[in-house]
Amino acid sequence: MFNDLRFAFRMIATHRWFSAAVIATLAFGIGINTTVFTLVNAVLFKPVPIPGGERLVTVINQNLTRADSRDGISHPDFREYKAQNHTFEELEAATNGQAILSERNNPPGRFAFARISSGMFGMVHTPPILGRGFSPADDKPGAEPVILLGYGVWQGRYAGALDVIGRVVRVNGTPATIVGVMPEGFKFPNVEEVWMPLAPTEELEKRSNRGLQLFGILKPRTSIGAAGRDLAPIGSRLAAAHPDTNKELSPLVRTFHDTYNGDQIRLLFLLMLGAVGFVLLIACANVANMMLSRALTRSREISMRAALGASRWQLVRQLLIESVLLSCIGGLLGLCLSTIGVHAFDVATRAPEIGKPYWVLFTMDYRAFGYFAGLSVLSGVVAGLVPAWRSSRVDLNTALKDGAPSGGSRSGGRLTGALVVLQFALTVVLLAGAGMMVRSFFAAGSLNSFVPAEHLFTARLQLPEAKGERYADGETKGQLLRDLMPQLAALPGVTRAAAVSFLPGAGSNRRDLEIEDRPNTDPKRAPHASVVVQTPDYLPTIGLPVLLGRGFEETDGGKGKEAAVVTRSFAAQYWPQALAVGKRFRFIQEGKPGEWMTVIGISADIVQNPQEPDAPPLVFITHRQEPWGWIALLLRTSGDPTALAGAVRATVQKLDADLPLAEVATLPAALDRQRWFLRVFGSLFLSFAAIGLLMASVGIYAVVAQATARRTREIGIRMALGATASGILRLVLARGLAQLLLGLGLGLIGAFSATRVLAQNGFLFQISPNDPLVFVAITGLLIAIGAFACWLPARRAAALHPVEALRCE
Repeated sequence: MFNDLRFAFRMIATHRWFSAAVIATLAFGIGINTTVFTLVNAVLFKPVPIPGGERLVTVINQNLTRADSRDGISHPDFREYKAQNHTFEELEAATNGQAILSERNNPPGRFAFARISSGMFGMVHTPPILGRGFSPADDKPGAEPVILLGYGVWQGRYAGALDVIGRVVRVNGTPATIVGVMPEGFKFPNVEEVWMPLAPTEELEKRSNRGLQLFGILKPRTSIGAAGRDLAPIGSRLAAAHPDTNKELSPLVRTFHDTYNGDQIRLLFLLMLGAVGFVLLIACANVANMMLSRALTRSREISMRAALGASRWQLVRQLLIESVLLSCIGGLLGLCLSTIGVHAFDVATRAPEIGKPYWVLFTMDYRAFGYFAGLSVLSGVVAGLVPAWRSSRVDLNTALKDGAPSGGSRSGGRLTGALVVLQFALTVVLLAGAGMMVRSFFAAGSLNSFVPAEHLFTARLQLPEAKGERYADGETKGQLLRDLMPQLAALPGVTRAAAVSFLPGAGSNRRDLEIEDRPNTDPKRAPHASVVVQTPDYLPTIGLPVLLGRGFEETDGGKGKEAAVVTRSFAAQYWPQALAVGKRFRFIQEGKPGEWMTVIGISADIVQNPQEPDAPPLVFITHRQEPWGWIALLLRTSGDPTALAGAVRATVQKLDADLPLAEVATLPAALDRQRWFLRVFGSLFLSFAAIGLLMASVGIYAVVAQATARRTREIGIRMALGATASGILRLVLARGLAQLLLGLGLGLIGAFSATRVLAQNGFLFQISPNDPLVFVAITGLLIAIGAFACWLPARRAAALHPVEALRCE
C-alpha cells in the first residue's frame, strides 16, 4: 500500500490539471458540508459552555392527555422534585421576563430578566466577577431585594464603574440593591442580562401558578430516560395529593437544546444539512464521471498491470487510494473554505435583531473535525469506488491488441448518463428550495403596499403588569395611552399617532369566537379570528380604509360599548349573505365566553400573518376594551421618522420616568427583524444551489464532450457517407438533452415535496409551495444552461473535417 500511495502522488503530480479539477470540486462539496455541520453542531448538539454542560437538562410539565402540551412547574412542586429526586446532582428553578431598570439621572432601560433560585449559578459553576452571588438567605420570604447585572449591562449602562456594587436601582418600580456582576458573555439560561432571587411570595406559593422552569445537572452516567423515570413517581404523588391543580400533569425531562431550539429551528438547520448533502452528492457524481473518463485513457496501463499478475483487488485498491488521496487534499482545502464560511455566518448572526443565544458558539470541535475527516475519506470512496471497480474488469485479449478501441462500453456510457441525471435532479430540488425562500423574501417586502412604511416610526412600550406593580390593572394601562397619544400626535412633524398590539404584517393574537344566533355545537371546532388590539387612530395611520360603517371613536370599547372593526374577508366568511355591520360576536377564551361585540365597520383586507397562508380572518378591537401591557407605538410623519426618537422618549418619560422605549426603528426595519431568516438562509440556500448548478452544468458538458470524443471516428464515417453538420449537431445534442430532461423531470417530483415541507413549517411568506413562477424559472434556467453545455461539444463535432476525424486513431 505504501507503493500504491507513492504511485498515487506521482499520478496526481503528472496529471496536475485533472487532479486540480477533482480537488476543487471536492473542496467545494466537503467545505460547505463541514461549514453547515459546524453550524448544526453548535445549535443542536454542542454542550452549553459550562462545566457539566453535556449533562444539563430542563424539566417542565406536560399534560398526559395531550402529548404536545407544555406547562411550567409551581414553586411548591419544585421543592418536592428537588428534595425527592435521586438522579440529579443539582436541580434549580427560574422564571424569565423583562425588567425595566430605572434610577435618578439615568434613563430607564429594558433588559431580558430572570428570577432564579439561589443555587443556580453555583450549579453551573459561574461566580460573579465583581461583588457576590445569591445566597440562600436571598431566597427567604421577606428578604431584601437584590440584583445581579450582566457584563453588557454593567458596561453599557454603568460604564464598568466599580462602585456599582451597593447601588440601589428600581426594577419594574421596586427598589433593589446591586450585589454583583456576572462574567462577559454569560446570559444563562438563554439571553438574560439581569437576575434576581426567586424569593417566595404569596402568589408564587400557589400550586396553580406554574411559571417555573427547572434546570438540572444529571449525575454522571445518568440518561435522560432514567431522570424521567425518577421524577415520574414524584409527579404521580403530587397529582394524587393535589388533584385540583396537578391532575394529569407529569414532569418532562428534555435536553437544553430541545428546550431552546424549537422544532422549526431544528428543521431549518437539518434542511440546510440536507441541502449541502445534495451538493456533495453532485460533486461526487461529477468526480465519478471524471474518473470514469480518465479510466478510459488508462485502460492499457491497467491491462498491463493485470497481465503482470495484479489481482482485481490490487487494481481496485490502487485506484481507490488515488481517489481518496485526491479527496483528502480537497478536504484540506475545503477546511479552509469552511473556516471562512463559519466566520461569515457567525458575523451575520451577531446582528441585534437575530438575538443569537450566548451559548451558541460557531466553532469547530471534535465532532466537526470527525465529521470533516470521515467526509473526506467517504467522498473519495463514493466518487472512486464505481470507476475503480469498472476499470478493474479487464479483457486482456482485447485490451492489449494494437488499435483496440478505447471508447468504453455501452454500460459505461449508461453509468455516466445516470450520474448526470442524478446531478440535475438534485440541482432542481436545491434551486426550488432556494427560489422559494428568495421569492418569499421579496414577497415579504412588498406586503401591504398601501402602508406608508417609510414614513412610520415604531417603538415598543413594556408596561410592568405583574401583581402589585403600577400597571397591574387595565385602567392604569388604558389611562397611560389616553394621556400619551395626544401628546405624541402633537409632536412637530407627526401627522398621526396610534398604538397597536402587533405591527402591520407582524402577526396577531388568535381566538375562538361565537357568532350571535349561531351557537358552537362543538367547542373543538369553533370558528377562529386573528385579533389586533389598537387605539382609535390606528387604521388611518397605516392607511387602511374603512369600506362600510365607521372606524373607532374614543368611547368605543367601554363597558356596554364593546365594538369591533372587521376586515372584508372576516365579513365574507361569517356573514356571506348579509351585511356584517350591526352583527354581533364574542370571543371564547379558556372555555369562557366574553362580552358580545358589535361590528361597527368593515375595513379593506390586510396581510397580518404572512407566514400562515390559512390564518383566520382579522378583527380589530380597541385598547380601551382590552388593554395590553406590551404595546407598539406607531407615528406617521412627513419627514424622517428616525428623528422622532428623542422627542418620543422624552414624552414617554415625562409621564412615567421608569418607562423605556424599546425596539426603536422605522416600520420596514422593525418588520425586517422578524424576517431576517429569509435573508440569511435564503442567501445560503441560493449559494448552495448555484454551486450545485455550476457542478451539474460542468458535469453534463464533460460527459457530452467525452462521449463525442469517443465517437470521433464514427462521426468521420457518417460525414464521409454524406451526413450534414446539422445532422451531426442533432446527433450529439440528442443524448445530452435527453439526460437533462430526465433529470429535470425527476428533480421536479422531489422539488414539489421539498417546497411543501418549507410551507408547512412556516418558512414561506405569502407564496404557494407550488408557485408557478419559481418552477417555470427553474425549468427555463436549467434547460438553457444544460442545452448550452451540450451545444459546445456538439458544435465542435459538427465542425470536424471527415479526413481529420478518420485520422484520429
